[in-house]
Amino acid sequence: MIALHKVAAPRLDRTAKAADEFTIKGHMKESAGNEYMNESIDGIAITVVAAGAMDDARGRLGRPWACVPGHSFAISFIVTIPESVATDDAVNGWMSMIAGLATLDAIEGTLDECGAVPFDPECGFHLKWPNDIYCHGLKLGSTFTQVASPPDRHGDVAVIFSVGVNLSVPADRLPTPESTSLRMHVAPLPPTAELIDMIAARLVASLRTRLEAFVQMPLIQSSRLRSEMHHVCWMMGRQIDAQLIDGRTIAGKVVSLNDDASISVRTASGETERLSTGDIGLMV
Repeated sequence: MIALHKVAAPRLDRTAKAADEFTIKGHMKESAGNEYMNESIDGIAITVVAAGAMDDARGRLGRPWACVPGHSFAISFIVTIPESVATDDAVNGWMSMIAGLATLDAIEGTLDECGAVPFDPECGFHLKWPNDIYCHGLKLGSTFTQVASPPDRHGDVAVIFSVGVNLSVPADRLPTPESTSLRMHVAPLPPTAELIDMIAARLVASLRTRLEAFVQMPLIQSSRLRSEMHHVCWMMGRQIDAQLIDGRTIAGKVVSLNDDASISVRTASGETERLSTGDIGLMV
């Protein structure tokens, strides 16, 4: 849990211009985004909620979300989309993938603008299904997607996409030995506050484009997202150990990413288990 006070809120001028609604605070609690969920929004508009620091930040399944103020990207993007899409198990698993792909869009676009290049030519960005962002085989950050309000009179629901990325976190402050930070891999980069603004503004643009297409044609976009994910999915062909929410443990090789955003895992016995994002408690 991170609970730091007296931290200046980042100045996000680019992001404020890109977003439809923008709220910034010097400090907020993890659930503070909830107060913005009932904004009346036409189409795919995006509300950005940013802060200098967060109390008791929680990610998927209530796990602590480490955020080092002044060194981390930790921003929530709130949208409204039709309930029929958000609750359709045939397609809604792709919303988590959209969050990850949009984050990669934003990071890579920012690096291009900065003229930043990797220290190691083999360095690359990937997504570890279902919600982690990887750089050079280490965890750079995570996304967290949640449907956060009941349907309104138009049949829409609010969805919060929360994104956390280690940007300039020193090695001795990284949350785990398997974690990393962007400045450890690429240069040159601008000051962290400017870097946050550049990434956040691009995230707004990518989320809007991707979500508008997804809401209009969920099945067609699911197929396109599956193809795109194949190129950046860290899990494909790898051995995993997955602890499921129902208490079972599955170990095996990831052999496919499926139409509904689930993965198929071939166990040592030769059987294939299909796992959805909602099945997973912990995966290594």
